[in-house]
Amino acid sequence: MKNIKKYNGVVVPMVTPFRTDLSIDLDAVSNLVNHLIDGGCHPFVLGTTGESSSISFESKVALVKKTVEAAKGKAMVYAGISGNCFQESLDLAKVYTDLGVDVLVAHVPYYYPLNQNHILNYFQQLASAVALPLIVYNMPMTTNMSIDLETADELSKHPNIVGYKESERGEERMTKAIGLWKDRADFSYLLGWAAKSYEAMKFGADGLVPSTGNLTPELYSTIYNAVLAGDDSSAKAAQDKSDAISKIYQENQVLVNAIPILKCLLSKNNLCTKEVLLPMIAINEADEKIALEKMNNYGNDLKSLNSIS
Repeated sequence: MKNIKKYNGVVVPMVTPFRTDLSIDLDAVSNLVNHLIDGGCHPFVLGTTGESSSISFESKVALVKKTVEAAKGKAMVYAGISGNCFQESLDLAKVYTDLGVDVLVAHVPYYYPLNQNHILNYFQQLASAVALPLIVYNMPMTTNMSIDLETADELSKHPNIVGYKESERGEERMTKAIGLWKDRADFSYLLGWAAKSYEAMKFGADGLVPSTGNLTPELYSTIYNAVLAGDDSSAKAAQDKSDAISKIYQENQVLVNAIPILKCLLSKNNLCTKEVLLPMIAINEADEKIALEKMNNYGNDLKSLNSIS
């Protein structure tokens, strides 16, 4: 029987809903948070999918405040404090702590190339300076730097670092990391490589962080819960369907194109608008038509999209 740790389950890196004037759409935030929670997931605001590097301090605070209000008593709230200015990350952490966030998430500063000693020192100082538990986030696709597993394992010894969120590809790396920490009651491994969700859970991962969970949270909850229950057929069916839906916006796309397509799919189901912040560009009509036609192959409403029957 798997030991269920404190930081577990499906943690969805939530898109940030904007109004047409590019302010935070607070009504959409509530709707999206409730959609994720109803699907058995926890919201993670201000990650990569949430366009965190493009959002102002004031808008981040408004987003987090509304998310905490919507999730109160129903789910944990994960909030990103990543940035290039250490003090700004601390300022965000203090505000989020006061607002009621449960756990912080941060990747490395990405302007200066860092060696592993810089990375180790950075996270040790960050974890020591914030009041909330911290999860280390490895995202080389955007930071252009990878956290060595040896560095991550050393960081796992810090009393305020409670987990590691992995978005780097590589099956050997994934299985090695899970093996390092699956028997650690005080440290969680969360996988952000959605296509390997089923495999990671079988190996002993503690949670999943899928961007497609914005649209189909129940599919990923099914993968998570079915593996724990020994129901491999349901887990595999949910994995296959989530992979197919993910391809609609991810296949042959870079992030700055994928996120606007994902928002288009969400807007079709009244979960947010299609608005994105610069440097991203909202999807054009031709690409929108193609994306929606593809989505209709798997269901034209949220219930159908989230079903494996």
